[in-house]
Amino acid sequence: MKTVTQDELLQKLRVARHRLQAALDKFYGHNLCGDHIAMEAAALDFSTAIRVLVHTQDSLLGQFDAAYWDKLIHFQPLIPPPPDIDEFSGRPTMTTCIPINLTFGMKHTVFTRYRANANPESKAPLKNWWFDTCWDNFGHALSNKDMVLALANKEGGAHVDGDVSAKYKAAKEQGRIVMAGKPVSDVVRLGNMVGIAGDELLEYLQDHFPESAQQLGLDQL
Repeated sequence: MKTVTQDELLQKLRVARHRLQAALDKFYGHNLCGDHIAMEAAALDFSTAIRVLVHTQDSLLGQFDAAYWDKLIHFQPLIPPPPDIDEFSGRPTMTTCIPINLTFGMKHTVFTRYRANANPESKAPLKNWWFDTCWDNFGHALSNKDMVLALANKEGGAHVDGDVSAKYKAAKEQGRIVMAGKPVSDVVRLGNMVGIAGDELLEYLQDHFPESAQQLGLDQL
């Protein structure tokens, strides 16, 4: 089997980074009251790009740098606090975390996009960002891996498969919203969470693989 050279991997890494960036820009550039089909397509596109970059040691990053799992990435999971007892009623209380952050404007409503975070306390190895719980929706814990692979492998990013996990199915039923009389697609809503992971991954690429941002010259094509 022919081995891919480091130069070839770098060119593929540049393309993958551009693919991820372009899909995220499309997704966050859309009005939530507008074209949900285009938003869903963009969510599937960046989910597939993330999978190509990080999933398994044979991923693009894994082939480019075997130490990629241990490099730090911003990771701030959304996990509700444990149940408590209300001091007045004596009844148990529970908090549900629904990751829907919106920016309302005069003529449009969009998902609030992740901004770079330099806080070292919010960093974790990429393997933790991929495998650990990033969202616990009322007891159905999901990792970035769970969501990315569900969108890429089940919802149509790379192929379609109706056999989804119970925890992913439960996540799809949480936090449904309606904009301008139209329900927002479940894929679009969950895509917002994967979009956060995508922007975190772009920040990671900038921190650890800045060469991936370089443009190919005509003499390199």
